[in-house]
Amino acid sequence: MTKKLLGFVGVDSGQLMICDPCYIDSEWEKKEFEHITILQDKKTKKKYQFLSKRNSALKIKGAEIFPNYIAKLKNGLTMNEMLEKEMVENIEVPKKLIGDFSYAGVCETTLSKNHQLKYKMGHDGVGIAFNSGYGDGCYKVYGHFNAEGRCMKVEILMD
Repeated sequence: MTKKLLGFVGVDSGQLMICDPCYIDSEWEKKEFEHITILQDKKTKKKYQFLSKRNSALKIKGAEIFPNYIAKLKNGLTMNEMLEKEMVENIEVPKKLIGDFSYAGVCETTLSKNHQLKYKMGHDGVGIAFNSGYGDGCYKVYGHFNAEGRCMKVEILMD
């Protein structure tokens, strides 16, 4: 097999997806990703919620919303300080779009450590998604070609 540099792939979301482009128009759904984190104070059980969208419909009743991890909370501490002091624990947020062939679905899929993306009808195969090495960057993509010149393997170097 002959190894050849095919080009480069830019990553700005910390993830990559592999799919046949013929499915993009027929299977891809436009769904925006909304990152939600819920933390709970270990002693008081008070909930704190981070939302990537300010006017989210996914607000938890009674939770204190924090815009970022360095903003002061009502208790005078930042979330970074509370995490450093191990005062809070992460509460798992249910993921409803794992495997969905959309930007939101790809994000939830890679965050859940799954990889398979599904067709609208629910079966496997429309693509796969995965975290990219060390996150954002520009990565080399190589093809491995057999004697007839057919690409038999693709390799992405992400380190």
